[in-house]
Amino acid sequence: MTEPDISVLSDLITRYPSQNFPAPGWPKVVAVTGALGSGKTEWVLNLALGFSGLGEKVTIADIDIINPYFCIRQVTEKLERKGFRIITTPENARWSDMSVVSPVVTRALAEDDGRLLLDIGGDAEGALALKQFEPDIKKAGYLLILVVNAFRPQTSTVEGIEKMLRKMEGICGLSVGALVSNSHLMDETSAEDCVRGLETVCAAGEKLGLPVLYAGVHPDLRKQAAELLKSRTFSVPLWPLSRYMMLPWEEGAMWSSGAAAE
Repeated sequence: MTEPDISVLSDLITRYPSQNFPAPGWPKVVAVTGALGSGKTEWVLNLALGFSGLGEKVTIADIDIINPYFCIRQVTEKLERKGFRIITTPENARWSDMSVVSPVVTRALAEDDGRLLLDIGGDAEGALALKQFEPDIKKAGYLLILVVNAFRPQTSTVEGIEKMLRKMEGICGLSVGALVSNSHLMDETSAEDCVRGLETVCAAGEKLGLPVLYAGVHPDLRKQAAELLKSRTFSVPLWPLSRYMMLPWEEGAMWSSGAAAE
């Protein structure tokens, strides 16, 4: 696994205040969600690395009640070795399919120091995990990010993106504040695919009145995608997204002989 250039991620993080947001700067709580297959957990990890690169104390809370087998729980030990504080499901229920969320999240929301990243379960129903923390999240200050893969059926159109967003907001009681384009076709993704998917996400952002924070792109495709963007009427920072969540059959997955990837 190739480690990302932390300085690049940190530089991208610092671009947040220059964007058109209701409030300047990053709030204490950054919650990340998206449809199944959107790559929302990868974004939690990449954002965590970016904040850490700026010298921040970062806590990552796994409140995924949808899929316990493809989430932060898979790489907890590795993240802790990197210096991150991880809040996950109590040990006796860690790999169950029950909707269990650690009460430690409430204490983390009340703490004054550091950044808290929340990894929310896929699809609108996953936002239900946020409901119990709604008052504390609002009090702490938050940004809820919707990660969109424009090549997934549910979010392949502006209408689909809006439908998922509205349903999610209705369930959790919080408002989505920004979009991230993570449009890909796994190993078949081209730079053109990244840009084409970004067009859909930007169109959704324009309709919804939401900024598009970043466009995820494989590090090897970043330069090519940047060239393609020069001919477009929109400009979104390209984030060289590194993968940490391995599929069960990939080397480095927790179920493979390599166990947790280093």
